[in-house]
Amino acid sequence: MTQSTARTTHPSRPDIFLSAKDHQTLSRLVGDMPAEGVAGLLQEELERAVICEPGDRPKGAAPLHRWLHYVDGRSPQPRRIQIVLPNEADIDAGKVSVLSYVGAGLIGLVEGHTIAWTDPSGADRRLTPVMIEDPETPGGD
Repeated sequence: MTQSTARTTHPSRPDIFLSAKDHQTLSRLVGDMPAEGVAGLLQEELERAVICEPGDRPKGAAPLHRWLHYVDGRSPQPRRIQIVLPNEADIDAGKVSVLSYVGAGLIGLVEGHTIAWTDPSGADRRLTPVMIEDPETPGGD
């Protein structure tokens, strides 16, 4: 595993783990965007991400395109979503853009780890992935 060189420290944020492919895809996505709003938050996450070689990413880390269940500090009821690129987003189908506050907060986060995150209103929010579905199991695309 390697860490990206420009690491921003966030004491309240746990490590996130991304494959080199996901990191490159997301870096290209936000590369030319202003460093503000959700794009700015995602840029910060990419700067502090632990970049993993193929097969080296922790099993419980949330990658792009994998279904996951998470809880939000506002509701104990788990929600099932898939973090996708903006052009693939379909909230009715549970496909949440990585450029949404929830998508940017959960990408790369490991099961059971909680991140303190800011929502669009500026309020603090706590997001915790509770299960990353295995693509080979029923219901895990």
